[in-house]
Amino acid sequence: MLFISGLSFLLAAASFPGEVSVAAAPQVDLAVGYRVKNRVLEAVDGDNVFLDGERLLAWTAVSGLPAGFIEHVWYRDGVEVARHYLPVGPGRRWRTWSRHDVEVGDYRVDVLGPDGTLLRDIRFSVDAACGE
Repeated sequence: MLFISGLSFLLAAASFPGEVSVAAAPQVDLAVGYRVKNRVLEAVDGDNVFLDGERLLAWTAVSGLPAGFIEHVWYRDGVEVARHYLPVGPGRRWRTWSRHDVEVGDYRVDVLGPDGTLLRDIRFSVDAACGE
């Protein structure tokens, strides 16, 4: 299991408050891709194949949560490989993301709320790079 601390934590994660938002229930968007530009994940083609050794981002937009931290928990083949704690605040739409260098396998990224409940998850596969 990989733990992040200190400067690595600050460099691997970022959170940004957005517009004021009032939501009766938490609203959560989650996507995986390569790069964030202007606090939005750049689109990835639906038929895109992620390859071994690439650095991927799990991007989340949340609103309707109390102040605290959400977690991005990365799993490869059912085994936890990374956990990122990302700060969020109340009353706004927050956009945040975590990074992970992937290897061949089946991945799942869970977004857990401040109380530990599963808010959303996403699944994807990583294939071997060409020529391997």
